[in-house]
Amino acid sequence: MPREGVSFPLAESARQPVRHVATVVAVDMPRVDRADVRETDDGSTVILSAGGLHVMMIRLRYDSRWGDVDEVINSAGEVATGAVRAWTLIGQVLSLELDRQAAAKLGFPRDHRVRLDLPAEALSLVRASLLEILYTACFVVDTPEGRITS
Repeated sequence: MPREGVSFPLAESARQPVRHVATVVAVDMPRVDRADVRETDDGSTVILSAGGLHVMMIRLRYDSRWGDVDEVINSAGEVATGAVRAWTLIGQVLSLELDRQAAAKLGFPRDHRVRLDLPAEALSLVRASLLEILYTACFVVDTPEGRITS
């Protein structure tokens, strides 16, 4: 705070209108064009693929001894157990908030986003399956009836 009797003149540039410049960086988000949902006696799996190649699998293994276990599996087959801390499915963008160890193991960023370029029926099936598989994680999901949260 200036003392009495001391003035601080404004620089000439401070009197001019300020122009703000923003740089927008487009992140190339992986896109999925196919989703398969598989239900077996010992688990439920969502397989997300693009161009015929697996991008990621999200699986819930039913284990009567240890309880249900959710897993994320990358395209190289690396498995991270209990990896998802929170997730969202807003529109066609699936966002998984992964813990540090899981992100490092899978080679994914901690906030891993995938665009689901799927027909409405397939998107609905994926949504329902993810709600079952990732039921223990916090979530925000858009549904035809509105947005639901945990």
